[in-house]
This record gives sequence, C-alpha cells and structure tokens, in this order.
Amino acid sequence: MKNILILISLIIFSVQASELDTLLKEVKIDTSSQVKLDKQREANFLGDLNKAKKLLKDTKRSLKREKQKTLRLKKEFEEQKIIIANYNKKLEKNTGSLKNLFAISKQEARDFSSLVKTSMTSSYIKGRDVFLDSFSSSNSVPSIIELRKLWKMYLEEIIESGKTLSYEAAVVDVHGAQTKQNVTRVGLFSAFDQDEYIRYDDSLQEFVKIMRQPNSSSKSYISDYRNTSDELTPMLIDPTRGVLFNMLKEKATISDRINQGGIIGYIILFLGALTILYAIYKYLKLVGENNKINKQMKNKEIDIKNGLGRILASFEKHKDKNIDTIESKMDTAILKELPEIQSGLPMIKLVAAVAPLLGLLGTVTGMIETFQSITLFGTGDPKLMAGGISQALMTTVLGLVVAIPVLFIYNIVHAKSKKIIEILTQQSSVLVAKQLEMLNVAPDEYRKNI
Repeated sequence: MKNILILISLIIFSVQASELDTLLKEVKIDTSSQVKLDKQREANFLGDLNKAKKLLKDTKRSLKREKQKTLRLKKEFEEQKIIIANYNKKLEKNTGSLKNLFAISKQEARDFSSLVKTSMTSSYIKGRDVFLDSFSSSNSVPSIIELRKLWKMYLEEIIESGKTLSYEAAVVDVHGAQTKQNVTRVGLFSAFDQDEYIRYDDSLQEFVKIMRQPNSSSKSYISDYRNTSDELTPMLIDPTRGVLFNMLKEKATISDRINQGGIIGYIILFLGALTILYAIYKYLKLVGENNKINKQMKNKEIDIKNGLGRILASFEKHKDKNIDTIESKMDTAILKELPEIQSGLPMIKLVAAVAPLLGLLGTVTGMIETFQSITLFGTGDPKLMAGGISQALMTTVLGLVVAIPVLFIYNIVHAKSKKIIEILTQQSSVLVAKQLEMLNVAPDEYRKNI
C-alpha cells in the first residue's frame, strides 16, 4: 500500500514537471519576441529623432532668412515713407491754392451725387451716380477732364430742370406691377402719366404711382395739359420733389376721421342723421299744414283736415252762445292743435344739447386710453398715443358738427310751428272779435239767447 502511494506521487510529480517545462519554454519565447519588438521601436524612435533634429535645423535656418528679409523690408518701408513724404511736400507746394479747389469739388460731387439719386432726370440719364461716387471718394487729385465732366453734369441738370419732357419710362403701380408708360416730367418737381400723378422713388430708381391722388381740381391740370396746344399751361408742381405728394397717403379722409371717433362717434352721427331726417319731415309737414291753413283762409268752406278748419268748425258749433263760452271753446280748440304742431320739437332740441355731451364723453374716454398707453409704453413713441388723442378730438368735433346744424334746424322748425300757432290764435281772436261786435250791434238778440 505504501509503495502504491509512492508510485502515485511520482506519477503526479512527473506530470507537473512536464507542464512547468512547457510554461518555461513559452515564457522564453514571449520574452524573445518582446525584446525584438522593443529593439524595433527603439530603432524607429532614433530615426524619428534624427528627422526632428534635421527639421529643427532647417526651421532655424529659414527663420534666420525671414528675419533678415523683415529687416530689409522695414528698411525699404522707411525709405519709401520718406520718399512719399517728400512727394507730398512737392505736391502741396505745386498745388498751392488748387488744394482747396479739389477739396471743394469733391464735396460738391458728394452733395450732387445725393441730389442726382433723387432727381427725376435719373430715370433716363443713367450712370451719373457711379462717376460722382468715384470722384468724391478718390484719394488722387482730380484731373481737368474729371472737373469738366462734373461741370457738364451740373449744367445738364440745370438745363433739364427747366424742361417739360415726355418720354417712355417704367412705372410701378400700387400693387407692385411694373409697366411701360408715357411719362411727362415737369422740371424736377412733378410727373404724371396719362391721368394720374406719379413720383420718382430713389430706392427703386423708377416712377411709382401715388397711393392717394390729389383732388379732382388738381388732377384737372393733367387733362388740360393733354388737351391744350398752348405754349403756356398751368400745372400743379411739388417743390419738395414728391415729398408732399407722398404725404397725401398720410392725410386722413372724412371716413378716416369718422373711424377715429370710435363707437361714440358713430352714435353721435346716427342720432344726428336721425334727428335731421325727422326735422326735415317735421318741417315739410308744417309747411303742408301752413299751406292748408292759407287755403282755408281764402276759402269760405270749412275743411276739418287742417287746424284752422277745425277751429272754424268749433266756432260755428258754439257761435250762438255767450262770448265767454265762445272764447273758452276757441282756446280749447287751439290747445288741441298745439300737441300736433309742437310734437317732436323737444326731441330735436334735446339732441342738439346731448350731441356735445356725447362728444365730451368720447373726449374723456379717449384721454383715458391715451393715459393708459402712456402708463404701459411711456412717451417715447407718439404714435401709441395718437389713437386715443384722435378719438378724444374727433368725438368733440363730431358732437359739435351734429349739434350746430341740428340747433339751426330746430330754430327753423320751431319758428315755423310758432308762425302756425300765431295764425290760429289770430284767426281765433278775429272770430271772437267779430262775434263780440255782432253782439254789441244786436244786444237784444244777445239777451234773448242768454
């Protein structure tokens, strides 16, 4: 048994020894390959190091050359600087008083360039602004040819400013569409096509339609010019070269003003229109009543379709009674006619008084809106306050516009009604007086009736 254990131990030991030999051989192989790899890396590093040293040497050599070149260029720069200074001295000496002339000519070219860009003559005389900009921005001394060209441009503009010229040009309408039209230019101030005024837009370098044309009397000059053959024809001009025409689109129309009044403005206008229509109806009705009364005064037959006829009918009904009764009945008949004659007049007067108050209400609300805008946005932009101020002013204007004519109409209608009442009163008094006179002539019959 002991021998068996020893045998087993020897077998295990021999197996482990063979494995260790294999491991040792593998370690030796790996170590040998690693050594070869390290040597290869070392050789590559030494090669790169030599290349880097060579590159460094070449770079230092190139840097030295560049430094030498820099020193040479600095020296040349200083020499050229001195030469330029000498030339400038010679130029200043040779130009003398012409230096101011050149400076003034460049400044004039700069000013003339801005003028030419906005001039109507640029619609068919092209390329002037290019020369003027080059002339004004150049650092060199202008030549005599350039000065003569500048002078000729000035002369050309002066001559063109006195001409009325018709020619074909592109015109942009209010929708942005461009068409070729026959354009008439009046100096440098106004231009028009067949029937409307146009203006020259310097940003587009073309003529454009004016969004809002002047009134018909101003546009009539165009048709007069087209239809006349006289040498002298009056024409509407814009001395601001289109600025005033362009401002027409900013001018508010009557509808714009009414819209500025807001809902209170519409209420004022509605009440005013309704009141005026009713006042006209009432006046026409009173005129008709007055005509009927005049007809009744000329006619002996009684017509109860008018006030005087009804009063006469009442007199005929009670003329056999005593004078006090007759007077009472006449007064009663007149009082019955008053409501029909005076109906609606207080309402007309009320609207004449209320319209300014409504305008004042709109003024107050408009100022409240203005102050709210100031609270939110400050006073930096006046346009933010314009809406409230416009409402504040326009409602007052609309209130006065309604109140003044309504007040006049009320007085006219009231005077007409008052005249009718006076006629009825006078006729009633005449009837009573005649009846009293008859009673004085025949007192016995009067007493008998009593």
